[in-house]
Amino acid sequence: MGQKVRLVISMGDPAGIGPEVVLKALLNPPAEGEITLVGSRSHLQATYAQLRQITPLANPEDFEIIDLPLAEPVTWGQGTAATGAASFAYLERAIAATLAGEFEAIVTAPIAKSLWQAAGHDYPGQTEVLALRAGVERFGMLFVARSPHTQWLLITLLATTHIPLNQVPQTLNPALMARKLDLLVSCLQADFRIARPKVAIAGLNPHSGEEGNLGREEVDWLIPWLEQERTQRPDVELIGPIPPDTLWVKPGQAWYGHGFANTNPPLPTSHSPLPTPQPADAYLALYHDQGLIPVKLMAFDQAINTTIGLPFIRTSPDHGTAFDIAGQGIAREQSMAAAIALAVELAQNRR
Repeated sequence: MGQKVRLVISMGDPAGIGPEVVLKALLNPPAEGEITLVGSRSHLQATYAQLRQITPLANPEDFEIIDLPLAEPVTWGQGTAATGAASFAYLERAIAATLAGEFEAIVTAPIAKSLWQAAGHDYPGQTEVLALRAGVERFGMLFVARSPHTQWLLITLLATTHIPLNQVPQTLNPALMARKLDLLVSCLQADFRIARPKVAIAGLNPHSGEEGNLGREEVDWLIPWLEQERTQRPDVELIGPIPPDTLWVKPGQAWYGHGFANTNPPLPTSHSPLPTPQPADAYLALYHDQGLIPVKLMAFDQAINTTIGLPFIRTSPDHGTAFDIAGQGIAREQSMAAAIALAVELAQNRR
């Protein structure tokens, strides 16, 4: 446990804010991490030389760099097929080195999926490439954020990810939900050290279907599946299905501190209100926007994307390439810094 965590950071699209936020975040790297960068050494040096006149940055030469030179010059904010190809190459190199045992964790800077496709790499996102290269079929997209107001940890898993909304009801089924719940519980117990987790599960329809009047998915299979899971998982407290419009009330209170009860609240008296029920340890949302609208509303600068189910740790900031502000020195590094810190923490826990 005394050894530093060997962590590799892929730079993402070089025309975006990835190199900037990485160098900003590395001004204060976690002491427990031994960090290597994958990207263009010359582009990282150019980023440092130009932007340090505007904002504090870490010197890339203070870190190990796996140098993958760019095929052509890059203009900040102008992503091309060449920058898409570069970001794909950075990710592939980071994965290969990690699978070879050189690293324990990967942190990925943002890429542009449209530029991957322009470069001939037709994948929904980095999550799917990581799973494919690692040879795993069961994986999940988990979002983690720590409240700056209360230090409460928000953990949200998506049951479905990058699919059209009209495909969600056809994709969801008991087998898929069981796989996602397996992943989530295993992650909570192994990576977050929560022995007996409490998990809240969203309904699909308004009011969770209102007994079949607003949609039958809950009545037909979601509620029966959840009852079966409660019987099979005595070490897990499963709550739900909770109507999607009220699922996020307790997390919001826990995030901002309004009505958030202590872990061991005092017994109520005749003159004091009942203690506020505790939020769950994790939330299982059924589709992309159901989970990510509240996460980004509360934690846009703090949220971290974590791929679970992999044989190594992978985290990423929960934002995109931001081509519109690239090269200006104004990109916020908080999510990248949190992603690096969480990768180190989870790798230590997994040890």
